[in-house]
Amino acid sequence: MRKLMIIAIALFFSKGMAQDDYISFSSGFDLKNSTLGSAPTDDKAALDLLLQFSMVSRDVEINIGYETFPRLDFDKYTIGVGYHTHLYGNLFRKTIHTVFIPSIEPTLINRHDDWGGGIGYNQESSHLSLSLNFALRWNLSDSIAVEYSFNALPRTDLKAMYGKDMNITNGKASVSGVPIIGSNFIKFVYIINR
Repeated sequence: MRKLMIIAIALFFSKGMAQDDYISFSSGFDLKNSTLGSAPTDDKAALDLLLQFSMVSRDVEINIGYETFPRLDFDKYTIGVGYHTHLYGNLFRKTIHTVFIPSIEPTLINRHDDWGGGIGYNQESSHLSLSLNFALRWNLSDSIAVEYSFNALPRTDLKAMYGKDMNITNGKASVSGVPIIGSNFIKFVYIINR
């Protein structure tokens, strides 16, 4: 209990030291799919690209994002709301400033080409979902940052495509039979108006 109190006090005082107010653009890629691949890509590397525009005021972030994974006929559009928590540490007498950003994103998943999730085999389909993000951002300068982001997305498109015909959760976390798929992104952030 005492440790929790110390952490809470440290976070309270760190809020007075730093607050973010800026606009940023970022791009990133899914680390695993871009290097090793995954089961849906037959374990072959494939580009999964993420683009994002963010506005931050008083540590509250509003973002608009787009993800494309052409190998899987997958596009995702998001609008997110997050909160910046500033964390500080020391490494070799140098202060390391890390920003922890949890966020929630209403999401529209589009499947296209020959995916077959629509009424017919060649028809496009769209699916609504709600994802969670947990990001760690390190500012390299006043205008450049690097970010690691974990995205947990309930894949309503997979549930619509396969329904009860096959076990689409494969032992993964799920909500009412909708599998929750995690993605790990490395993002490069360009900050303006800081």
